[in-house]
Amino acid sequence: LLGALTIFVWVFGASLALWFVIKVVMGVRVSEQEEAEGVDVAECGLHAYPEFTIK
Repeated sequence: LLGALTIFVWVFGASLALWFVIKVVMGVRVSEQEEAEGVDVAECGLHAYPEFTIK
């Protein structure tokens, strides 16, 4: 039980630290404009489902 708790605490701490570094360096959110256009366009350069786009 102590070993499992130790591993959980270590993994949680390491994940939290890594998440913080990624958030500071790259960011984890898209801008409001990219969200409105669709993340597929921002990430891939095209619409994932072009038949469902609003015209």
